[in-house]
Amino acid sequence: MTLEDLPTQTPATLDALPVEVLARLQGQAQTRLAGASQMVAILHGVLTRRYAQSLNETGTHRRADGEYEIRIEVPKNVSWDQDKLASAIETIRSWGENPADYVETRLSVSETSYKAWPPAIRDLFTPARTVKPGKAKFEIALGMKEAA
Repeated sequence: MTLEDLPTQTPATLDALPVEVLARLQGQAQTRLAGASQMVAILHGVLTRRYAQSLNETGTHRRADGEYEIRIEVPKNVSWDQDKLASAIETIRSWGENPADYVETRLSVSETSYKAWPPAIRDLFTPARTVKPGKAKFEIALGMKEAA
């Protein structure tokens, strides 16, 4: 079985494949994915140098090249200085205004910190904590059997 065969196979056929075949196919797919990612990065560099090198403004830009129109989207990545935001929020409060009318506040807790807290503190926060499983990751490796 090859990677090209996968889309045409039924789930039952694929589920019945020996683990050796799954391991080989997974390795091949990961190699192709890494190669494809590298090619995408190389092409992105070429397109950036050719059509977007002088772009310093965000938004949508268009360039013509022969019969082709190249549409370039330069995203706006905004970051906020947390200390200055906190100061601005306190100023809004001192004016008698509600900062929630102007600023979104998202509270979060580092999982590492949560696990390191004393039980009493952890118990206080536990009702606000929800754990959802993420997408499973698989690595297939040929294991070594221990000698009896």
